[in-house]
Amino acid sequence: MAIKVKLEKDGFIKDGFVGYSYTSALLDFWVPAFRLDFSAFVFFFGIYMLEKFLSEFFEIYSILNYYSIENTWLLYIFNAGVPIFSFLIALFIAFFYNKYYTKKMLKEGWKPLENDEYSNAILKGYRYLDYTDVEIRDEDKMQRYRSFINKARGNEVKKCLGFIIYWIIMFILLYLLYNKSYFIINFN
Repeated sequence: MAIKVKLEKDGFIKDGFVGYSYTSALLDFWVPAFRLDFSAFVFFFGIYMLEKFLSEFFEIYSILNYYSIENTWLLYIFNAGVPIFSFLIALFIAFFYNKYYTKKMLKEGWKPLENDEYSNAILKGYRYLDYTDVEIRDEDKMQRYRSFINKARGNEVKKCLGFIIYWIIMFILLYLLYNKSYFIINFN
């Protein structure tokens, strides 16, 4: 869902991405796996496994020490807090993953296509690449670049609002579902 740019190296064309990585926020380690980005896959998978380990650890600990635990709220906080904290980490990492991935590709020698003004404008507008002196002097080209960048940023704002609205609706539905089941169990 980020801004897609086309990069080329040795005749091969591959997509680079700019902006917030909504897919990596939701799909965790699968995004680097599909992009064949091994180092990011190991990092994302490590965070995923740490979250699973801590979640299971606190659950097993609470079962084994149920009667000896004085403050049960602390265990509830840990059991609920680990997945919530993991989700927040995924949302935070998603801010940086596309930038890391695309800059890594640029360092490896991938370049925007020769006549692809859109990819050049996006990469330069988001400061992944520097403007050349010729581009800076060409006012028409800079105006086209600005229009590409403004349109892309407008689309990113729309995606962000859609993402936020989606999660608000999900939380409301889960809240209503929980309360409905709570009332059914307690009043029947």
